[in-house]
Amino acid sequence: MTSAQKYRPEDFPGYFATVMWVGIGVWLFWITPEASFFTWQAVVYFLVGTFAAGLVFGVLGLTLQRLIPVLKPSSEAAKKSDGMAQTIGTLVGAAQFILVYFIAKSIIIGLLFPAAGSG
Repeated sequence: MTSAQKYRPEDFPGYFATVMWVGIGVWLFWITPEASFFTWQAVVYFLVGTFAAGLVFGVLGLTLQRLIPVLKPSSEAAKKSDGMAQTIGTLVGAAQFILVYFIAKSIIIGLLFPAAGSG
């Protein structure tokens, strides 16, 4: 691999979901009164969940990149993507955000801290 072919973390499809998983998890743990950062549930969510989110959304992202070739990151940094690729990429990112949020919320409130959902 030459220096021009170095990969950045953003080039991997699961990166965005992993960052969102952690960010949304911190926010949900912060606003959920029953949740605490110093519990086994937090360890499960942030370690196992982050790995699982990156893996699942990485596989989904690679599948989408193969089905919709305009979503694949360009090897030429100076190349501008066309409007269709930007639109599709934005829609995929928004859908991924919504999906990650609802999955994280259901895991934190429904599975790890069920008492938080009953109030």
